[in-house]
Amino acid sequence: MLAAMNGLRRPHWWTLAGAFAALTNSASAAPDIELGRYLSTECITCHRGGTARSAIPNIYGLAENAFIEVIKAYRDKRLNNAAMQNIAGRLKDEEIEALAAYFARTKRP
Repeated sequence: MLAAMNGLRRPHWWTLAGAFAALTNSASAAPDIELGRYLSTECITCHRGGTARSAIPNIYGLAENAFIEVIKAYRDKRLNNAAMQNIAGRLKDEEIEALAAYFARTKRP
């Protein structure tokens, strides 16, 4: 009987371990591009016409890591621009990652 119980417990333990792994991996899930699209409307107001030579840069196609680094620098006031500090200051890490994913995959309209 003990062998039968051990046989039942083991699959149950593996099921719980798998569920735990799925939950812990969800924290590193891919950014929500649809959230990025939704949040991008404020960015597009200024950055739609941005170019490499203008004061407002083009952010379409920008690498995710570069976007995240710059926006977090504005949020943490390591980069000086009152407008960008104000906008970035309202964003959570998840939202910044979603915006980065969206703009990395999007071409200028």
